[in-house]
Amino acid sequence: MLVASAFEAEMQPLTCAYAAASLQAHSVETVGWDAHFQPDAAPEGPFDLVLVSVQQFEGLERGLSLAGELKERYATTVVAFGQYAQMNHREFLDAADAVVMEEPELISEELSGLARGTLGLHAVPALMTSRGMRPRPPRRRISVSAPDRDLFPSLVHYPAHHSPFGLMGNIEASRGCHHKCTYCSVYGAYDGGIAVYESDSVLADALQLADEGVRHFCFIDAEFFNSRTIGAGIVERLVDAVGPLTFEFTTRVDHVLSYPRELERLVSLGLRRVTCALEFPSDRILRIFDKHIDVDHMRQAVVEAKRIGFELYPTFIPFTPWVEYDELLGFEDWLVDADLAHVTDPTALQTRLLLFKGSPLLSSPWMEDIATVDRGFWTEWRHPDRRVEELWQQRRSDAEDAGRVRCCVKC
Repeated sequence: MLVASAFEAEMQPLTCAYAAASLQAHSVETVGWDAHFQPDAAPEGPFDLVLVSVQQFEGLERGLSLAGELKERYATTVVAFGQYAQMNHREFLDAADAVVMEEPELISEELSGLARGTLGLHAVPALMTSRGMRPRPPRRRISVSAPDRDLFPSLVHYPAHHSPFGLMGNIEASRGCHHKCTYCSVYGAYDGGIAVYESDSVLADALQLADEGVRHFCFIDAEFFNSRTIGAGIVERLVDAVGPLTFEFTTRVDHVLSYPRELERLVSLGLRRVTCALEFPSDRILRIFDKHIDVDHMRQAVVEAKRIGFELYPTFIPFTPWVEYDELLGFEDWLVDADLAHVTDPTALQTRLLLFKGSPLLSSPWMEDIATVDRGFWTEWRHPDRRVEELWQQRRSDAEDAGRVRCCVKC
């Protein structure tokens, strides 16, 4: 069986490593391939089944091409999985035989039967085919002994794993997010649902990374506080096992304000950075995005982060159809005033709202007067003020010259 990654934020493909391990638990010989990192190193085959992972928008077109190319090359069944495969399952069914509309680990036994030929394609639960989809299996936690990272190049070969804190290991305690921010692809794919790992699986992964010399861990969960206890419990067990370490994660501003005791404990365990999606300092735009925060909350979170002792690392989406030109001109001044200029990545100054296919915003009344063009996998929008578009082109060019045009791990 082949598990191929289209793109995972230029990191070692963790979701593929978990999927492969879940299949190997059913005695399926599995090969891994990072098609983004090693595009010319396709395995020879043959394979009885191919899984193609499509986790981010940046890998969407590559994933679709991979599905078609691998089906032709190996003359075998090809199944796509991942949040962008799910949101674009109709297009993928033109190139692949099926799309997994669930976490692949939860149907690994059936996928193994499909590879062996003991189970038909249309009998696998949660598999969308041209004939529709069988019901999903009962929801349960993702349980794998440990993701099989050995199927992919070592962490040291991926630039994204070299952080200011040293060699970084990407780990994950949950998928999805229980929040419903209207711009977010995680909401588009999971609709507010989450899939949680067994903590033993995450700890086993962290320990194998520690054996490779990792002492800084990045939880790549869309929302670390999908559970108030699981992530913290994993960190406590990891510190007990390997000694001092550092780590970071992503959470919302309101959690920074609401969970002071949890964050103080996490800082004592090694928390150094928390990424927060602030989007833009405009209460109007925050309402459109359904963030349930306002600009005052942002300022309070910066103060609270300093008090507790971690760095609040912000991400922004300054270019939207609703921003005003004067607001954009004042954005950098606001960053200075909010004491965020020194930690804001220059990429954030040019980030443009992505209206991916299936975005909840596309059916929002806020889009009624916005000029749009359907581009298939996404919808292009144009700001009514020409100056906003010109400013974006200028800042986009500056970001490309610096080699930095993306900031999000999950989108």
